[in-house]
Amino acid sequence: MKKILAYFLICVMAAFLVTGCGGKNNDNNNKPNGEAEKTSFYDGKYHAEYDRLDVRNWKPYLDLTVKDGKITEVYYDYTNDAGVKRSEDKGYIEGFSKANSGMTPRDAFDKLGTKLVETQDIQKVDAVSGATHSSRNFTELATAALQKASDGDTSPALIALYEDGTYKVEADAYDEHGWKPFVELKIAKDKITDVTFDYTNESGGLKTADAEYKKSMEAKNGTYPEKYTAELEQRLID
Repeated sequence: MKKILAYFLICVMAAFLVTGCGGKNNDNNNKPNGEAEKTSFYDGKYHAEYDRLDVRNWKPYLDLTVKDGKITEVYYDYTNDAGVKRSEDKGYIEGFSKANSGMTPRDAFDKLGTKLVETQDIQKVDAVSGATHSSRNFTELATAALQKASDGDTSPALIALYEDGTYKVEADAYDEHGWKPFVELKIAKDKITDVTFDYTNESGGLKTADAEYKKSMEAKNGTYPEKYTAELEQRLID
């Protein structure tokens, strides 16, 4: 009876060791000192992009391939409404190369992708000097794509370009007429919902509320601050 029980336990243990979890490819067995690799990814092709064009009319995107549980290919670029890639835009290439000792946008983008393939860890991919903003976008896109890969979800990952909140920017000095322009906008659910564009003077007065300025400008130009700022605000919201 003891021999039968022992044989039964051996069979159960063997079956447990042989059985793997379908989908992911984990190589955690036979690691020295119990060391285990981080969870690998589901094989497939994964895509991540922002939900709209940025202020320069480019949309960053990333394509990532996983094979045998490992990241094997990464392609990162930007595109515009015309379908042109940023890495192939002549004007952008010339400006970028001039500012970065001959390094092209493609060089910078591929450096980020190569590092991710080498390390298999987005936290170990450092920003490329001269491409800090693109490096940040790469990190955000890759993180979203890898989350999809961890879940085995091959549907595109869509990232909101804007974060909800209230944002304000103003000039650093008053102009020759004593006015300082500023813009304040609110974002809710990834959309611009409210915009305030105006000028302030040293006493805190607003150009849109200055009756004398309105009278003078309207007589000369047919418009005035309260009118044209409202039109610009609405255009941005639209």
